[in-house]
Amino acid sequence: MEWIAGLTDVVVDFVRRNMVLTEIAVFAMGFAESIAFVSLFVPSTVLFLAIGGVHSAAGGVFWTVWLAGAAGAFLGDIVSYAFGRYFRSEIQGIWPFSRNADWYVLTLRFFQRWGVLSLIGGKFLGMMRPFIPVVAGAAQMGWIPFLLGSAISSLIWAGVFLAPGYGANLLLR
Repeated sequence: MEWIAGLTDVVVDFVRRNMVLTEIAVFAMGFAESIAFVSLFVPSTVLFLAIGGVHSAAGGVFWTVWLAGAAGAFLGDIVSYAFGRYFRSEIQGIWPFSRNADWYVLTLRFFQRWGVLSLIGGKFLGMMRPFIPVVAGAAQMGWIPFLLGSAISSLIWAGVFLAPGYGANLLLR
């Protein structure tokens, strides 16, 4: 078990020396997690939990990382929404919807039932997270309600997955 403590010290020291990279990395992961199609390959949610603990152990503050993650997710939502608006009539023929037509139908039903609230709740529904903004755009949801819903959902999502690491570190001090 001594090697784990040594590895932990190395990781925490690296993060401490490269603190500014944390915000950049969290922004990029939040962005990737919110981009339809890209998010299928980026496990940001799990990484946020780990980053919260390591960044906190290195002396980092929650607020800057939280806002970086939320800003990345918000920008990713905007890109996905714009994609949906632009390709609204062809969206079902674009991968992955072209191979999984039920994903579009399921997401559309969820969006139609919950509207703006689908943006908030959808952030916590793995497979739907990146597709709800696309469907909102394709369904011609107004920009203002979309931006408000996305901003709120991005702040909540980033906070929920970063905060446990910071909280655990505070409890262990």
